[in-house]
Amino acid sequence: MKSVFIVVVGFAMLLSAATVMAGDKADGAPEDSTEVATAASPDSQQSDQVVVYYLHSNRRCMTCNKLEAYSKEAVETGFVEQLQDSSIVFRVENFETEDNEHFVEDYQIYTQSVILSRQNGGEEVEWKNLDKIWKLVGNKEDFINYVQKEVAEFVMPEDKE
Repeated sequence: MKSVFIVVVGFAMLLSAATVMAGDKADGAPEDSTEVATAASPDSQQSDQVVVYYLHSNRRCMTCNKLEAYSKEAVETGFVEQLQDSSIVFRVENFETEDNEHFVEDYQIYTQSVILSRQNGGEEVEWKNLDKIWKLVGNKEDFINYVQKEVAEFVMPEDKE
C-alpha cells in the first residue's frame, strides 16, 4: 500500500511539473506572438514610424490577455489609416524568449507592458511606457481612451498641450 501511495504522489508531482513547464497554455494565450501581430513588422525603409508593442511573459493570465486585447483594439480602432500605411505598427512580443530578452533591459520592464517606440530608419529614437494600463484594465473604455490618447500624443508630439 505504501509503495502505491509513493507512485501516485510521484506521478502527481511529475504531472504538475509538466503543466508548469508547458506554460499553462490552457488560458487561451497564443503560442506564437507573430500570430497576433495586426500589421506588418517595422519597416526599416519607413522614415518615421511608431511601433506599439504589447510585451508579455511566458505565463499569461486572464488579465494579461485582456491587456493585450484592449491594447490591440485601441490601436486598431483609433489608427486605421496609420496601420494601413505602416506609420503605426502594433506588435505583440514575448519578452522572455531569447530573441526578445533585450526588451527587459531596454524598457526596464518586469511584467506585461505597452511600449510606444518612435523609430526613424529602423532605429529607435524615443520610447514611452504606458504605465497606467494595469490601473485601467478594469474599465475597458478608460483603458482604450488612455492608450489612444497616448499614441496620438506620441505620434504628433507638437499637438501636446
